[in-house]
Amino acid sequence: MTVDNSPNNQTPNYAFSLRFNPEILRIISYVGLIIILLTGAILTATVVDVDPHTTAIYKLFGFNHACNWLDHEPSRTVSAMLLPLWEVPFLLYVIFNFLRIQDAYRENKAPQYVYLVSAIFLPIEILLTVWFRIVFVWNPEINFFNHYLPYIGFQLLLFLVAFENVLYFYAMKALPFKNSRPIALGYLIALFMVTTVYIVVGLSVALGHPILDLVNNEGQRLLFRTLTNIYTVLVIPVPLIASILELKRSPKHQLTFE
Repeated sequence: MTVDNSPNNQTPNYAFSLRFNPEILRIISYVGLIIILLTGAILTATVVDVDPHTTAIYKLFGFNHACNWLDHEPSRTVSAMLLPLWEVPFLLYVIFNFLRIQDAYRENKAPQYVYLVSAIFLPIEILLTVWFRIVFVWNPEINFFNHYLPYIGFQLLLFLVAFENVLYFYAMKALPFKNSRPIALGYLIALFMVTTVYIVVGLSVALGHPILDLVNNEGQRLLFRTLTNIYTVLVIPVPLIASILELKRSPKHQLTFE
């Protein structure tokens, strides 16, 4: 922080400057998300007084996935109170991620199409981030479809961020494994396919017209449950590890207030 005390000024003029890597914001948000899920899991296992075989999720999918950890009191209220641990840093990450892409474009370090994609994605990512809290507005036991829509938005959000990041980090030659394009494309393709199938199956169940018989067909239920596990790996540990690696590989961002 610097202070301007020139004679022409009646009062000191303070300027604050901070240089940081936006990936630290995503790391903080993911740690917050893990805390929320773990807290919900502990509360659901210890103090939630709901038969797990009677939940809306179990009746529709044939098993309780991680979303059930946030659905019932007191876990529902506690999880809603903890949500800013993920929401605030991730919202800041979305904004600063765009700003660093914009800076890279202006400095001719990133191509125009990367900047245009980022500019188009920015308002969508902001809305999907803040809309996720609607999961705590609609009770799944009363209206599962409305409750499920923010989860679909959350899945779309994570794919958009991943797609944007691959474009940016490749342009900056900062992808892991020596800026390996095939590995990055493989990850994006896998994430796109798993996300699409997850959304289609989940949406069909929420609409009451399931394309898989998850309740009565054990094989189909096992297939979908495996898909959810793969999805969890693709959207939590993989981006978290990537962000940790990018702390040293990608450029830092200068934030100044005057």
